[in-house]
Amino acid sequence: MIAQKVVLHILQFYYFLKFSALLLIGFAIKGRGLFEKKTREKPKVLENWDSRFIKCKNVRLHYVQTGSDDKPLMLFVHGYPEFWYSWRFQLKEFADNYRCVAIDQRGYNLSDKPKPVESYGLNELVGDIRDVIEGLGYKKAIVAAHDWGGIVAWQFAEQYPEMVEKLIVCNIPRPVAFGKRLRTSWSQFRKSWYMFFFQNARVPELLFSADDMKMLEGAFRSPQIGIRNRKNFTDDDLEAWKYSFSMNGASFKYPINYYRNIFKNVNSNKEDLVLEMPVLIIWGTADGALDIEAAEDSLKTLPNGKMKRIEGASHWVQQDEPEKVNAYMREFLEV
Repeated sequence: MIAQKVVLHILQFYYFLKFSALLLIGFAIKGRGLFEKKTREKPKVLENWDSRFIKCKNVRLHYVQTGSDDKPLMLFVHGYPEFWYSWRFQLKEFADNYRCVAIDQRGYNLSDKPKPVESYGLNELVGDIRDVIEGLGYKKAIVAAHDWGGIVAWQFAEQYPEMVEKLIVCNIPRPVAFGKRLRTSWSQFRKSWYMFFFQNARVPELLFSADDMKMLEGAFRSPQIGIRNRKNFTDDDLEAWKYSFSMNGASFKYPINYYRNIFKNVNSNKEDLVLEMPVLIIWGTADGALDIEAAEDSLKTLPNGKMKRIEGASHWVQQDEPEKVNAYMREFLEV
């Protein structure tokens, strides 16, 4: 454990130096314009959605709903750096059969943004999911989650299995399975550089904000990790992302705080609990951030679990290949 902490601090310092140097070079070239914050108009793609709020125990969360209030609840939980709109294709697809609710997790977009770093610990995030389901008048829900939303959903399913009718997770393995892969695979260790970088204060959010959020754009459009089907992530979609991270008090600081708690949340000696509910893992095989082996290992603790691979799809699988994702989800839900 001591050795792991030493390695963590070394990597944290290395990435602090590396990206601080990049920011200084950028500042030398562009001056204060590097950090100029643009005034943005609300993109049309964010109009004409049913936008609502719900008061949880400690925060007020924003969500978008499709489908009527009397239908079974399907709750969508986004990852980093995203917001409710990352589920736009699924919100439209399943509205006829479900009350589809896509939340902005705390710290994102229109949801509350507590200031303490500790407010973004896993227990707080899990509590938000519980409060949303109960606050909407349900005892259980179908939960669909991606990336960081999946980390929250896995933990929610462990703590409140009776509240999860079925679980769908996109491109995120179970936390302990991931931790084992991180410690034993150079491939995963190398891909996870950002987790160590995000332990630093201020520099990560400065980097993501710099040059009109160039890093954010790269996350969705770079050849390494970006969405492959460009038609599914238009210029208007990119502008929606930039709007959500620059208006209404939004900042990269609060979402990055999730990562600043991540090593406190993961116990290397713990095992993932066996989950008995039906679980579907959907995996884009061209994920540039996560190795598929950890997802395969996750199935060992899911007696009613299955995995569907989507060849060539990126980490952002539900946006990259929505037709295939929706088909797999519908097949799973109708069984």
